[in-house]
This record gives sequence, C-alpha cells and structure tokens, in this order.
Amino acid sequence: MKRLGIMGGTFDPIHNGHLALAKKALNEFALDEVIFIPSGTPPHKKPGEVTDKEHRFKMVKSAIKGQAKYSISRIELNRKGICYAVDTFNELKKKYKNAKLFYVMGLDSINEILEWKKPLELFKLCEFIVGTRPGTKIRTFKRLVKFPPLQKQVDKIHLMELRENISSSDIREKLKSGKSAKSLLPKSIEAYIKRNNLYN
Repeated sequence: MKRLGIMGGTFDPIHNGHLALAKKALNEFALDEVIFIPSGTPPHKKPGEVTDKEHRFKMVKSAIKGQAKYSISRIELNRKGICYAVDTFNELKKKYKNAKLFYVMGLDSINEILEWKKPLELFKLCEFIVGTRPGTKIRTFKRLVKFPPLQKQVDKIHLMELRENISSSDIREKLKSGKSAKSLLPKSIEAYIKRNNLYN
C-alpha cells in the first residue's frame, strides 16, 4: 500500500521549516511521496489576510522543484468557498483508494484539532505525523489527548522532533520591517518575494 504524506497550509510563504518537516516525515515514516496542498480559503483567516493563491502556489512549486518525492496539488485552490481539511481528505481518499494517508502538520495545528470541522471523521481518513519544535506547546497536546473524543485516537498521532522553529508570520513581520529573512527561506523563494514585491 502506498504511503502518502499530505502537507496542507497557507504557505504564506513556504519556508525552510516546512521543508524540514516534509523531509523528516518522508524519511522517518517511509513515505512514498509528500503532496503539498496550499489552502484555498482557510476558515481561520479573514478575507485579504492571505497572499494571492497563485503567488502561494508558485512559491511552493518553486521550493519543491527537482524533488522527485514531492508534488503539489491545486485541490483546495480550485475549490469554491471555505476549505475544510475533512472535505479535502474525503476527496483524496476517493482519488488514492489504495493509499494510506498521513496528515503532516505542526504541533500548533493538532492542538486545535477539536475546533475543526468534523475532527473525528478526519481520524477515520488519515493518521497524523506531528512535528514538535522548540518552544511549542507539548503540555497542551498531552492534556488534549486525555479528552474522551481523542483517547481512542492517540495511536493515530505520531510525534517527531524538529530543530527548526520558523513561522511564516515571523517571516512576514521581518520582511515588512525591512529585515532579512534570508536564513529562513530557500533562495528561490527569497528571489520570488523580491521579484514580486510581496510582504512589503
């Protein structure tokens, strides 16, 4: 059975932390492929808060260029209305009928899982690979999985440690204030941001 890692997010912009998470998940969990899915209209963002979807798509495409086991999907970008993870995974399950799906994410995301649309249905569709970074809220996670809705799902959540502690919002703030984010971004993304005057 093919093992597919699914990395969703706004990728605004995609950075070295995202790529480190994908690489470690690929290696540690013997994934056959990691599919990057830039979000269309995320439920937790206000209109205008997210950079244009085509810019975000092109940045991800550029960042993973030449990586044989990485691919990108427009499944959410082409969907009208708000994009919920459960809807995306239902579509992916139909498309990849014989594959095992792993949702690759950071600890901050799993800590909010019970606030998502139909979270328990999501556990029926995939397992979770969660990257923990320095300074992230591991205590929150340990309390969360003691709640009855998640107690039976703990075996579907796999934690792995990451060294990188990078966030897209920090990068946007740096660039907005005229500081360099060179060490946090792939060279191609740094060049794309400059070329298109993003995050000024």
